[in-house]
Amino acid sequence: MDLLELMLVLATVVGVVDGNTILVKDNTGQPITVKLACINPSKTTNRQVNLVTTQRLKQLLPPQSSIVIKNIEPVNNGRTLGEVFLDNRSVNLLLVQEGNAVVDKPSLSNCYENQIQYLIGEANAKNKGLGLWQQSKKSMNESKTSTWRGKLIYEEIPPVMSTRAYEGNEFFLITNSPKQNRLVLRPSIRVSHSQLQSFNNQQVEITAVHVAGTRPAPNESACPIEFNGQCMPQSEGYQVLSIVQLK
Repeated sequence: MDLLELMLVLATVVGVVDGNTILVKDNTGQPITVKLACINPSKTTNRQVNLVTTQRLKQLLPPQSSIVIKNIEPVNNGRTLGEVFLDNRSVNLLLVQEGNAVVDKPSLSNCYENQIQYLIGEANAKNKGLGLWQQSKKSMNESKTSTWRGKLIYEEIPPVMSTRAYEGNEFFLITNSPKQNRLVLRPSIRVSHSQLQSFNNQQVEITAVHVAGTRPAPNESACPIEFNGQCMPQSEGYQVLSIVQLK
């Protein structure tokens, strides 16, 4: 048996323990607990974040899935550290790209064939505010208060299931900039829903702060699903802190 055969294990998924650990049986029927190498499922102790990460791993690796494990450590007492491949794609790397895990840089050399892809995937997820990076991006955006001028538009939400109804988008600002950007506006404790509605079709100046919205867990709420398997965010937009009509 050559080195490659020793490193690769054909296995069948039995179940998911958490966002970083799965139970499998190898092709001889031997049970193995596999910890996913080169990643951590969460950079926080947020229980909800960890539950979402675990749920995503369950979606990716349902029971009876056929996988290949590239062993980082030999199987010892039924446990091993490895990189898991499903349909020739690294599940460890996919979790990072979706923002459902962070790179464990001290051990990244164990996944030397994909080191650059791990780092690029984490940077892209962080930049887009995906998964566990959503809260940190929300905090960053909320610290930036901006002022815009433009026309406020109120569009009543239709009483039917739709993406706009799910997102709760009903107030918009068509900015006076050359590109005429369309910003989604949200009421706040300073500017109520009825106040925003009273400025419909008026030229206004607003001061607002961006909020990233929230994502319910797919197993807890009916929701439109994005490409990464997560629910679309709700209540994302610019929370209005002040508004005046322009003459």
